[in-house]
Parts: sequence; structure tokens; C-alpha cells
Amino acid sequence: MDRYTYNCNYCGVEYTPKRRYKQKYCSNSCRVNAFTKRKKVTRNLPTKENQEKPSTINKMSWSGVGNAAVGTLATNIVTNIFTKEENKLATKGDIKKLINKTHQGVILIKNLPPRYDGTRAYFDTAQQILIYK
Repeated sequence: MDRYTYNCNYCGVEYTPKRRYKQKYCSNSCRVNAFTKRKKVTRNLPTKENQEKPSTINKMSWSGVGNAAVGTLATNIVTNIFTKEENKLATKGDIKKLINKTHQGVILIKNLPPRYDGTRAYFDTAQQILIYK
């Protein structure tokens, strides 16, 4: 078999091919580098040499701020209209009312069945004990 030398299509180094008429590059690294270089050119991706700084600065106008505020307000109003009262979020005032209500007396325990004599189980919040009434 004749031994010819070829020049690598990427780096230009002379090499003896192992596969005649198929091999264009001297090594796998040159083959991969040539591929990535071709793909960057076809996609017009910026390279390190020709990267440009952005020429425009995005600014928001007062009308944009107003439109955002109106949109948020409209969303909140529609949400309040269509959300049921029991599904709305609890506020600090709601939690304080609930704490004050539980500290006032006794709370019926609903998951305990009544006793044989018909009395129900209650929890006394002041003494923190179980009471049957």
C-alpha cells in the first residue's frame, strides 16, 4: 500500500492517513474543533474576538409602570371576587382573633364520640384538661 502524506484540514500538520479518502484531519481533536468552528459560523454565534457590548439600555417608562400597577390591581380585585371566604389567606388579625377565642373557654372535641351517658368531650383552654359535659 502506498504511503502518502496529507495536510490536516484544521491545523495544517502533515500526517499519514489510516483510512484512505475518508480521513481529513490528523486527530479526533482536530475533527471536533473543525466541526464546532463550522457550526459557530453557520449559526452566527459571537466568538470571543467579536463580542460586542450591548448598545441599548432597557428602560421602563412611566406608562409601563402605570400599566403594571393597573394590571396587578385588576388581578387582585378579580381574585378577591372569585375566591370563597373560607379559601382566603389568614391575616395577623384573624390569627389574633382565633387565639383570643380559644383562650376564653372550652372547645368541643368533634372526633371523640359521646360517652354512654350522652356527655360530650370538651377541652378547657384555661386549665388545659379534658372535660365531659
